[in-house]
Amino acid sequence: MWPCTLWQTVKPLHHDIQENEVRIAGYEEVINFFESQLPGYIGAIRNYACFYEGTLLVAAFNYPARVTAYERDVLQNLLTYSRFLQLVAGQIRDTEEAFHYTIQALARAAEANDDDTGNHIVRVGSFARELARGLGCLPNFCREIALAAQMHDVGKIHIHPDILRKPGWLTPDEWRLMQQHTIYGARILGDAPRLQMAREVALHHHEKWDGSGYPAGLQGEAISLAGRIVALADIYDALRNKRSYKPAFSHQEACRIITVGDGRVQPGHFDPAVLATFQRIASRLEEIYETLKD
Repeated sequence: MWPCTLWQTVKPLHHDIQENEVRIAGYEEVINFFESQLPGYIGAIRNYACFYEGTLLVAAFNYPARVTAYERDVLQNLLTYSRFLQLVAGQIRDTEEAFHYTIQALARAAEANDDDTGNHIVRVGSFARELARGLGCLPNFCREIALAAQMHDVGKIHIHPDILRKPGWLTPDEWRLMQQHTIYGARILGDAPRLQMAREVALHHHEKWDGSGYPAGLQGEAISLAGRIVALADIYDALRNKRSYKPAFSHQEACRIITVGDGRVQPGHFDPAVLATFQRIASRLEEIYETLKD
């Protein structure tokens, strides 16, 4: 804290700031804060100055001498800079919210002709975030993968609805076309740095740890970490939901298939660290599913 008798501080607040700029607390409330509340936290206060405007209160206190006009000017300038930064932060927040909305709208559009619902992409994002946290990934990575995972099937927008909605098994030719949705997704997302993780997820979420996946048959750590996480998150949600070619499975049955295998899904398909994390936090994924189920 900077080293701030009350009348000196409050007068700049009252005279130097236009009254219509004081929007939240009144003059008396600010005085009460410095006289009655703040000393209870930090002890006696003397020789301080403050400026209050809108949602910002800038103060310095316990100066060794009487507060002068110079100290008041410094604080007023600091308030101006703080307001500017607050404005910029608000604009950044609005831009980020618009970005998230656009990404989610695109992901939902890609699901329009599939037999999944919009909540599928939300659930996969939430599962991926929990798995990343369980792996000890950095907070920024965990936040980013929750959004990137929602783009995992964006390439399906290029797959014909007759294939996406076909009951029963696909023919070999139809299956080859379906596999292309990973490549289409990567192309849609392009090379923008902000979408790098989403591109990795779209391209890698059907690759398998043992090299038996598609589109490139990558193996082990050649698959991006985000792709390895979303691969398991996507399988868990697919098992929990009814599809045109399978019934819905319970949480217990889905966990058994993932950890033991059923012929189509094998534990060797998954990064061992991701699989171990899944086993440890499976109950948390069940809670998320129950909250977001269709």
